[in-house]
Amino acid sequence: MARKVPLVLTIAGSDSGGGAGIQADLKTLNSLEVFGCSAITCVTAQNSREITNIFKLPNLSINKQITTVLRDFKIKYIKLGMLYDTETMKTVLSALQNFSNLKIISDPVMISKSGDSLLKDSSINFYIKKILPICYLITPNIHEANRITGLKILKYADLINSLNIIKKYGAKNVLIKGGHSKDTNKSEDYLLSQNKIHKFASKRYDTKNTHGTGCTLSAAITGYLAKGFNLVESVRKSKKFVSYGIKNSLSIGKGHGPLDHFPRRKKYE
Repeated sequence: MARKVPLVLTIAGSDSGGGAGIQADLKTLNSLEVFGCSAITCVTAQNSREITNIFKLPNLSINKQITTVLRDFKIKYIKLGMLYDTETMKTVLSALQNFSNLKIISDPVMISKSGDSLLKDSSINFYIKKILPICYLITPNIHEANRITGLKILKYADLINSLNIIKKYGAKNVLIKGGHSKDTNKSEDYLLSQNKIHKFASKRYDTKNTHGTGCTLSAAITGYLAKGFNLVESVRKSKKFVSYGIKNSLSIGKGHGPLDHFPRRKKYE
């Protein structure tokens, strides 16, 4: 008999350097033995140091990628990455509204490791008003959480306040990642789910090779959810997955190298 596997659709940008975006998502899902489908929003020309070009795909192409996949495959879990601008978000929303019972995990990709804008400033309010309310989970880093809330996370009380504000915007669950905190020993992520705060801590490794960390984490969470794990366990397993990837990261290029996305045969668990 043909083998059945969990399915995930990732809607994101393409990273020609292979470390982030659609490429990181599919590598992550493959490593978890989840079948990944994709809808590309933008094609970027980038390496480990810079993005030299961003080409947004036509809205019709984005719509057709999403609807064509979802009409054939029984996909419940959707991962959103680079959405770039308001028109792209409108297109994605229009495509997804034709399908029911979706669980959407959004990584609010705003700024690349090289400092390039991946979500236009003029589109952040639209993201807050229209994308957040449909999300089962949103996974901002500290800088992205600051942009969404207008606050500045400096201490634990600020982080809790930010979690609650983002939840009030409509996201059912909120995970703020601590990779950009000033703690040099550990990285702590905080999940607000069902009015409870869950902390996930991992060792911080002395490496610059962290390109695609956010994409990898959100893709892994989506993959584990598709495999039937609950949200807390999915985040916990994904945190271990990313930690392993950073520890064994690859020195490719002269800038921020990628994580290790090779199949691990559960070494990271």
